[in-house]
Amino acid sequence: MLVTILALLLVPATAVAQVPTQCLEIESILVDACAPAALCPGSSEAMNEMVRFKTGPVDIALSDLEADWPNNNWLGLVQNAATATLTATLNDGILSCGYLVEPPGGIIPAGSSVLLITSTQMCTAANSFANLADTLHVIFQNPGNSSGHFGNQNNGNSVSPVPTGPSDLRTLILTYLPTGCADTVSYDRSLLVNNLGTYGGTSGENDGSTVTYTWPGVPQVGYQNNGCQAPVVVNEIVVNLISGSLCGGNGQVTVEAVPAGNFQGGGWSGGTGTFDDPTALTATYTAGAGDLGDVTLFFTGSFSCGDPLVAPIVIPAGQAPVVGITPNGSTALCPGGSIELTGTGADTYVWSTGETTESITVSQAGTITVSGTNACGTADEQIEITMGSLPNVSITPSGSTALCPGETVTLTASGADSYSWSTGETTSAITVGQAGTIIVSGQTACGNDTAEIEITSGAAPNVSISGPSLLCPGDAITLTATGADSYVWSTLETGASISVTQEGTYLVTGTTACGSADASATVSAIVVNAAFTPSVLSGTAPLEVSFANTSTPSSAVPSWSFGDGAVSADQDPVHVYAESGTFIVTLLVTDQGCTASAQATITVFGENGQSSVVVPNVFTPNGDGINDQFALTTVGIRSLTLRIFNRYGQEIALLERPQQVWDGRTFSGEPASDGTYFFVLEANGSDGESFDLTGHITLLR
Repeated sequence: MLVTILALLLVPATAVAQVPTQCLEIESILVDACAPAALCPGSSEAMNEMVRFKTGPVDIALSDLEADWPNNNWLGLVQNAATATLTATLNDGILSCGYLVEPPGGIIPAGSSVLLITSTQMCTAANSFANLADTLHVIFQNPGNSSGHFGNQNNGNSVSPVPTGPSDLRTLILTYLPTGCADTVSYDRSLLVNNLGTYGGTSGENDGSTVTYTWPGVPQVGYQNNGCQAPVVVNEIVVNLISGSLCGGNGQVTVEAVPAGNFQGGGWSGGTGTFDDPTALTATYTAGAGDLGDVTLFFTGSFSCGDPLVAPIVIPAGQAPVVGITPNGSTALCPGGSIELTGTGADTYVWSTGETTESITVSQAGTITVSGTNACGTADEQIEITMGSLPNVSITPSGSTALCPGETVTLTASGADSYSWSTGETTSAITVGQAGTIIVSGQTACGNDTAEIEITSGAAPNVSISGPSLLCPGDAITLTATGADSYVWSTLETGASISVTQEGTYLVTGTTACGSADASATVSAIVVNAAFTPSVLSGTAPLEVSFANTSTPSSAVPSWSFGDGAVSADQDPVHVYAESGTFIVTLLVTDQGCTASAQATITVFGENGQSSVVVPNVFTPNGDGINDQFALTTVGIRSLTLRIFNRYGQEIALLERPQQVWDGRTFSGEPASDGTYFFVLEANGSDGESFDLTGHITLLR
């Protein structure tokens, strides 16, 4: 198809004549070029991108120019028969007075406008220069790059009114190699505009995306998209009404002409009135006696290339003002808030508050009046500002929110002007018969507020009791009731669980909003008594001891520990103690999950009545009368010292005679904690035997 050409870069007449003070200045980049397959088979975007720049006060040879592309390598510039043919083909399509010329002898003259095309493989069918109204030096990069030299938009395939991609800069540098002089420009991919005037979209929707740059001074970057266009200058005039109105031949208006291209000059005409300066771009027109209806004014401009252009503008006939007041929202003034009121339909305004601006801000209720004036007269308008209130929504139920089968409850909302329930109803009160969370949104002119209430399903109680049914001696068991909201036990306790230490039948009454129900549980006590009789309590090693198990019931399962590391599960065991010492025998019996214990102490002396010292390795100072003291078993000992240390090496107890015992307390009288302690013993026997012993003691409470 034929591509219509519009300007990618509009340069005012005053800027055309400027020459950069440095080697060159970049003016625009055609970032996203066109190469439609139907017009350009075998071509690609990389072969049609264009950079426009202007050279400074020094001529530049093509071999002295280098581009550092955001993508791709610099392939150098070429000027040969192929580029001459390309240039001629493009010139054949120019319908205006513009012209493309290759640099004479490969030298770009100082002060030239230059168009750099990224490949000699460009598609001329997709890049029309028909309306070119300027003389450009055109240069070409060597072919070879098939992918783009610039980064296109990064906003995705969905069109959006605002950028959605992350900021991502791309930078182009043009360098004059002999001096290292360069111009550097950057653009943000996320700000590239599609040909819909928005952001993102498909590849075709982004063809023509262009970036422009200003010079001299602080550079400014502009983003635009004029479709698939070559960057050419066109002649154009746009006329605008700046201010004023006409009224029966007495009004004034200020108009403005904005020319683009190679503008030379021009002037205003039209109407029956007069211009203060008919040759100025901005002029004031005073209406004449014949300007009773709409008036058409003209600006005629001449250009160095092409025919003169005439741009008309129609000034509407003046009329008396029809004044209005537009609030920026509701006219109900919310607490602490304000309302902006804007006058419309006139040129000037006087408010009842004394203000004379077009818009005012009010923060009090009352009647506000404005008088609006234009060249044709004055008119008044007024508006009533009322006091609004913030919503404070709550829900009140008519009864219990726990619904028993077949029941309903009425919910009433308050604190707002209108309501919207999660059930879809919009009345202030609703009736519900099902469980769930009910939400209401209440509105006033000052905002919204919400409240919610939980409706639960009530049910008749179905009470049961869980927990053990057997009670061991000295133990307690826990009975737990379920199936209701509250409970009362036959023990007068009111929690869901009770602790039981006696056998018997326990009753509980459970209650919900929908009724009460009872349950019971029977607890039986298990009697277990551990007892045994040793055949002897002391003797000389080796000592044989028979143990008679007298525990009840006789069916209880026994477990014996003889104190020297040996164990047995026999009913009436026999054990031989091979070494001297004091040994605590323990019997555990188990019946129906309940356990009881009994203990006895066996003392074994050394052979032949020799002096001896036996140190127990465990004792239990818990006050039960069994093995409560740490006591040595000695034979023929006349002197003795035993020191006891904790695990940190601190001495906590001292025994200085054979009959002395340790009650498990430290020197300060504090009970020693459970654990392992260490001893060092020195003793002398009356038979001349000496003892140096070390070992450990286990204390269990």
